[in-house]
Amino acid sequence: MTKPQTPQLISIEDTKQSNAQILDNSHWGEDFTWEQLQSIGHYFKPYSASKGTLIYKEGEVGSSMGIIVQGSIGVYKNNKRISTLRVGRTFGEMSVIDTQPRSATARAEAETVFLSLDKADMMTLADRHPTLAFKIIWNISRALSQRLRLTSSQLSEFLESNVL
Repeated sequence: MTKPQTPQLISIEDTKQSNAQILDNSHWGEDFTWEQLQSIGHYFKPYSASKGTLIYKEGEVGSSMGIIVQGSIGVYKNNKRISTLRVGRTFGEMSVIDTQPRSATARAEAETVFLSLDKADMMTLADRHPTLAFKIIWNISRALSQRLRLTSSQLSEFLESNVL
């Protein structure tokens, strides 16, 4: 009996849209000029993932993040879904910054396309275009801050509802 094969990420060589156009259509485009998007688009790599594809596994060391272009990604902690991320959202940002083990698992919940940025490309971008790299880090920081605020609020509500 053969073991079922796990769906794999597929690198997209020729996209219908350039990475700059994809970024421009996401919330990331708001903070950059078209010329800047063309510059940073070179550092992102597009991927396709079929439904069920494991993108990141909790506990594995990682160094990349993604921006969802199409589809959705489920985020799992201890095998329990804690969030579903949709088009325009980012995931895996902490690994670009600290290269620590992944804090959660990311799995495609539908046919999904995302742009990936790894730490090595981020560092190259920082060397060549420090202002643009700073803007990306700023966007990552803002996303992490928003998630921390939401988590803190949810934790507070949970604690209040479980007080005897």
